[in-house]
Amino acid sequence: MPGFTDLTGLLGIALATAVLCALGLQRLCRWRYVSTSPRESLFLLPAIAGLVLLGLFLPLGDLPAGAYLRGMVGDLSITTLVLIGYAALRQMVVLPPMSASRSNGAFLVLVLAACMLYPLALGAAPFDSYRWGYGEPWFVGLLLVVALAGLTLRMPLVTLSISLAVLAWAAGWYESGNLWDYLIDPMVAGYAVFALLNSIAWLWRLGRSR
Repeated sequence: MPGFTDLTGLLGIALATAVLCALGLQRLCRWRYVSTSPRESLFLLPAIAGLVLLGLFLPLGDLPAGAYLRGMVGDLSITTLVLIGYAALRQMVVLPPMSASRSNGAFLVLVLAACMLYPLALGAAPFDSYRWGYGEPWFVGLLLVVALAGLTLRMPLVTLSISLAVLAWAAGWYESGNLWDYLIDPMVAGYAVFALLNSIAWLWRLGRSR
């Protein structure tokens, strides 16, 4: 019988995979000049995601199919799930688009968090920033300040990601007891770096064209 954290970890990777597959298929339809209206997207995306999700929970050998994917990728951070959920709701025109400045601000917060975590955890400094995630009160307080700043600057994804990550960590949602694992993972960090570089390149091209 799988434990609670096994189920939550599997659910996270399965939901993310299902939504990404649905979004990818819809984009492929656009490339193939098969148009989908917002109303069609409202029903098509959940239907595709539901089918993929069901397939990932079907047994493959001794484990569900999604468990093998989880074994390769690991548990996804709450931030990753929030961003994927926002992308799905945005595609279904349930949520309004976010301005470039606010989305880049959210990505900048992720990049700064990655710079604070990964180099220091790998020995770039005489202290290990990963240890802060084991319930350091000042670290949780710093996250509260960042979440309030996100709310003030109208960057709701930052506030929502931090709030849900802290709540999930306090509830023991995943097997890990470190708050960092709920806040960030290598995939979302890499995506944030790519998104920021892409925005910088676009601004540079725009400046040259003028």
